[in-house]
Amino acid sequence: MFSKAAVQHSLDDLATTTIQLGREFEQSARAVTLGGNSRDHGFVARTLRHLADRDPFDQRYAASFEALRDLVETDLASEVLHTERRYIETHFDRDGQHGEVRDCPVYSERGRELLEVRQTLLRFIAAHEATLDRIAAEMALRVMSLGVV
Repeated sequence: MFSKAAVQHSLDDLATTTIQLGREFEQSARAVTLGGNSRDHGFVARTLRHLADRDPFDQRYAASFEALRDLVETDLASEVLHTERRYIETHFDRDGQHGEVRDCPVYSERGRELLEVRQTLLRFIAAHEATLDRIAAEMALRVMSLGVV
């Protein structure tokens, strides 16, 4: 059963969001020069070109998004300057504040930019998957309405 709070976005809205996030990711990834070596840089450039051209649904590049996520993580790991111990609140109840001390990475300027690139990429991937799910659902409903089960 669906909750009333669930928001149903149209296929047009999902596709538009995916295309916009793809272009936003392309621009931010170029700005931080994603891909640490010439081989990775060439792969990134080819994949980003499709996002810049508003073509995120070409199935030939579907696996490339996961590879881009791995490249972002690799580049991000190389931008850790050091770690520092911080208190992180885990929850708050009637007994007060509870938490734990964790080692947290401290990033360079480029690392902080890569954190934003990673967030944009993750939002893009989620929108891309939601759009493909919606397309599959609409195709299934169309088949069911034709009585071809």
